[in-house]
Order: sequence, then structure tokens, then C-alpha cells
Amino acid sequence: MKPTDPGFVNDLANLDRLRAGIKGKGDTESLRAAAEQFEALFTQMLFKSMRQANEAFESDLMSSSNTKFFEEMRDEQMSSELSARGSLGLADLIVEQLSVLEKPEATPEEQAKAAQEKAAGFEAIQQSRQVSGDDVLAKVFAARDTAAKDKAATAPEQVAASAPTSAEPVPPLRQPQEKPFSSPEDFVTRMRPFAEKAAGMLGTDPAVLIAQAALETGWGKKVVKNAAGDSNNLFNIKADPRWSGNKVATQTLEYHDGIPVQERAAFRSYNSYEDSFNDYVRFLNDNPRYSEALASPQDPRRFIRNLHQAGYATDPKYADKIINVMESVKKLMK
Repeated sequence: MKPTDPGFVNDLANLDRLRAGIKGKGDTESLRAAAEQFEALFTQMLFKSMRQANEAFESDLMSSSNTKFFEEMRDEQMSSELSARGSLGLADLIVEQLSVLEKPEATPEEQAKAAQEKAAGFEAIQQSRQVSGDDVLAKVFAARDTAAKDKAATAPEQVAASAPTSAEPVPPLRQPQEKPFSSPEDFVTRMRPFAEKAAGMLGTDPAVLIAQAALETGWGKKVVKNAAGDSNNLFNIKADPRWSGNKVATQTLEYHDGIPVQERAAFRSYNSYEDSFNDYVRFLNDNPRYSEALASPQDPRRFIRNLHQAGYATDPKYADKIINVMESVKKLMK
């Protein structure tokens, strides 16, 4: 269905038309227009929240009432345009959910088939969408995830009651979930075999790899995740254009000229922590800028400092922090 043309959001005549709804057309198009208006308002609230979060980093010279006024106008227009293009997909979700009330109830066979098709395509949808780490968006996609999962679980049971054959198993919707870590000792114990294997391929001390993973994830308690599931990414390697695997998009803290700034980024997602260590080794070997670090890995302190200087992380104290954590890791490995 062709989306409603949002026009210029501050055009009063256009605003009156949107408020009055689309007259002379079917209920479906009216529902679409209302859903797009709701998504535009929702997107505008997100923009406003993000700008308020960045007010602490704005200087008096770069901030004024006139600047904020025009920024609000631009955000309103952008929200309307994004909604009309279906960028977030919230309007599609609203139309889909409310349209169900107008449709006749499907047979058990049709329900099972629809559930299978939806579940099969859900993983592709999750990979193509860069879901925001904001709590509100996470709840929206988590609700859709739960609804699809529940429908896939109940539909095969309905078919089994009315037909001699049952539906095929529904593929998993989420990334495999690793067991949570109870303590730093637990983290070191479980990561040690993976670190020793990776350190053997790199020629360095496994303690420095465990320390780096511990710093990046808070001893495994802050592994990157969102509504799509856990990434199992222990080294916070971002998903650049060369990465063709699964991704998880969320907020991250980056440093620009020593100033911490919240940014949204996509990170690589793995099936297990072991895969994360294996890809870490590949990542270093595939990037020429880390050649100096790989040329002298025997000294773990020099190894991590060379990685830092090559641009692995933007935190100015990144290497020093890992070296401090490494001393704790060595004690726990004894």
C-alpha cells in the first residue's frame, strides 16, 4: 500500500487534513494514515529524548533558543518523513495488529502455515533492522518477538488436533543464550580454555585476552544485547561493511578528543563465546593496522598497548585499564 504523503509538517492546511483523516477512502487507508501519525509522534519523542541527553555536551556558543527552535522543526519534519517511508516499521505493526480484528478467523491449517512463514522470516527481519538500544523501541520489538513465538508454539498443536500430520518444528527466533557469570572467578574459569587457544594462535599471554574481554563486558555481565538477543561478543567488535554475519545494534560509549559520547552502533553477533574468541583472532589478522601488535605479542603489556595505539578503542586509558585487570586475572588463574 502506498504510504500517505506527509507533506510539510508545519503546513497548517496539511495538518488539518491529517487531523481530519483521509475522507472518502477505505478504512484500511484511514488506519494506515492514523498509524503513520502515531509513528511520527513516537519518533519525534525519541528525537527529543536524544537531544535532551546531549544537552550536557553542548556549549553556550553553539546553543540558543533560535537554534533549538529550528532543530525542533527539522526533527518534526524528519519524524513525519521517516514514518511515511516505514523506516521504523511501527506503523506496519499497528496496521497488522488492528487489521486482524476485521479478518475472519483462519483455519488451524492456515494458522500453522502463517506461523511457520512468519517465524522463518523473522530472523532475516532482525538481521536487516538496526534496532535501537532505547528501552521503548526494545519493548516494541520484544513484544512482536513474543507474539510470533507464542503463535508458532500454539498453531502446530491446533493442527495436530484436526489433522493426521503435524507442522514442522519452528526455527529459533533468538541468538543462543549463554549461561550468566556468577563472579569474576567464574568468568576466568569459563573463558580460560578459549583464551588459551586464541593466545596460542596469536603468540601472547591468555591472561591479557581474558582481561580485555573482562574490561569490555564487565566480567561478562554487560555483553552487548538488545531485543534481538545476546550478541556473545566479548571484545565489542563492530559489524563493519565487511561483516556478513548476524548483528546487534545498541548504544555505545565512544571518546572523541577525550570526551565520552553516546553513539548507536552495530556489533557482531556470535553463536557462542568460543566463536567470539575465534573471530577476535581473525579480526586482528585480517586488519593490517594491527600488524605491529602481532609482530611482538610475547610481552602482553606491549601487545595491548600496540593494539590501543592502532585504534582498537577510543578510550585514552584503554590499555592501562586492561593491564590493571590482567593482574587480577593472573591471580585468579593460579
